[in-house]
Amino acid sequence: MNGGAALLWLACGLGVAAVGVLRFAWSLPHRSAAWNSAGWAALAACVLCGGWSAGAWGVSVAALCTMAAAFAVLAVAGWRAPPGKATGSNRRMGMLPEPGEPHIGRRLVTFLLVMPGGLLAALAIALAVRGSGLALGWGEANANVGGLFAVPLAWGVLCTILLMQARRGQAITLLVCGVAGAPFIVGGMGA
Repeated sequence: MNGGAALLWLACGLGVAAVGVLRFAWSLPHRSAAWNSAGWAALAACVLCGGWSAGAWGVSVAALCTMAAAFAVLAVAGWRAPPGKATGSNRRMGMLPEPGEPHIGRRLVTFLLVMPGGLLAALAIALAVRGSGLALGWGEANANVGGLFAVPLAWGVLCTILLMQARRGQAITLLVCGVAGAPFIVGGMGA
């Protein structure tokens, strides 16, 4: 087994381990920064080892192993989860909502903040990645691919962060700062 193959196996193992560590961290009764950090660090090491072993192909193989492990862990958790005890709403068409139910307006605002707002912020981050790549001497094609790669990654991370905010004002602040600061990053780096 050559060094590249061993590194690729290590990347796959790190990805599977990262899924296990993150699942453990998220099952604890209280948040553990140490376990969360260990899981995300293992995931980052998985990507780096995959990239060093075989470039984009290595990252893809490591990601497939990681996603397969995540699927298996989630399937087992879903299978073992107890059935829900909440009863369905007895609302009828044309009637007012029951007291205590979330208003549709609030849900719509949350959706608009997280999905399109998160996409705008992710696009701003992608433009900053592209501009940074050009400033670092990457070729135009490589900078474009870096920016395109950053969009779904940043969007997923931003959606997760925005949905975890306790108040809507915190989410708005994060989005405004992210979108407003991107032109300065791109303008300063692209020169």
